[in-house]
Formats: sequence, structure tokens, C-alpha cells
Amino acid sequence: MRCMSLTKVCWVHKGICYMIKNSEIQNIVHKTLSRIWEYDIPRDYNNRWLLKEDTLKNALYFHLRNQLKKMFVENDVRIFTEFTDGRFKGSGYRPDIVIARIDPSKQVSYWGEAVTECLAVIEIKFKTGFLPHAEIEADYEKLRYYAEDFDVTGDLYMATIWEYEDNATTWIRKNAAWAKGIVTELNASYEPGSDKQMRFYVYEH
Repeated sequence: MRCMSLTKVCWVHKGICYMIKNSEIQNIVHKTLSRIWEYDIPRDYNNRWLLKEDTLKNALYFHLRNQLKKMFVENDVRIFTEFTDGRFKGSGYRPDIVIARIDPSKQVSYWGEAVTECLAVIEIKFKTGFLPHAEIEADYEKLRYYAEDFDVTGDLYMATIWEYEDNATTWIRKNAAWAKGIVTELNASYEPGSDKQMRFYVYEH
């Protein structure tokens, strides 16, 4: 539902007036995250800011918050890491990053209880050598579970730096029905024959 005030047009969702709708926020997050992966994360990697998975997670958080802070604040959106609340509470699953809408007026003793919905879920892997590919594939199974059995309505992302030679391809087969329209792969691997030149690219299912 749309409402008008003297200063802005806003959208009412679950009784709260927001500047923009969820779908618009998700579109902005998607474009920004893709740009971060193709430009900011490669710079961080090449300048030796990234060591293991946690530093990649920290870098994604840093860039997302810096670039989208105004929109997040105006629309009660926050970035949470190691998320175990909302739909994930008691599930045994803990996404690396969740971009969530919150209700700041809710009277709660624990801030996780103010989350109203997840707009994006990001799983992250940073691995070296061939053998860890199975661990990367296991995280894609998590995304499939979120999509098919867990009823996560937000966009799903898998951010992977794989220090191994590989062609620019996808981890999920390109015609996978469960991933269509909801999963985006943020991939990076050594370009074959390039003497460990890391190539970053985005694939939208």
C-alpha cells in the first residue's frame, strides 16, 4: 500500500512506512554487490587485504555498508553476520551474511527479534587447491535448501574465491530450476595458464 506525506512518498509494509519497497532495495543491493565483486574485491585481493574466509566476509560487509549506508538507514535495513535469527533460528544453519529489514520500534530485549524479513542471504567460501571444491559445493546445497525447503524469500548469493585454475563457469548447472531468478554466483578462480591471475566474475541464474 502506498501512502503520502508532505515530505515523501512511502510504502507501507507490515504497518511500517518505508521510503522504497523490498524489491527496489533488492535490486539496488544486487547491482551494488555485483559491482563490489567485480571491482572492489579484486583490488582488496590484489593488495593483500584478503587472507581467509573471514577477511572476505569483513570486506563484503565493509563495502556494502559504506556504499549503501544512507539507503539502509532510511529503510531500516541492516547487515548481520553469522545470522541465527528469524527463519534460521533453531535450524542449525548460520548464513555468513544476511541483509535484513528490521522494525526499530519493536520492544525487544535482543535485537535479532526485531528482524522482520531477509532481503538477501550470502554464503562465502575462500579456498585453495582442488580438494576443497567439495566444501564449496556443499554451500550450494545450503542455498538449495534455503530456496526449496526453508522458504527463504530473499535473494541468494554465493561468494567464492577459489585459488585454483578453472574456466569461467558456474557451480550450479545453468538450467537448474531451483536457482532460476534467485541465485547469483560471485565467482573467482585462477585463469588457466595465467600464472595465478585471479579472475572475478558474476553469473545470474
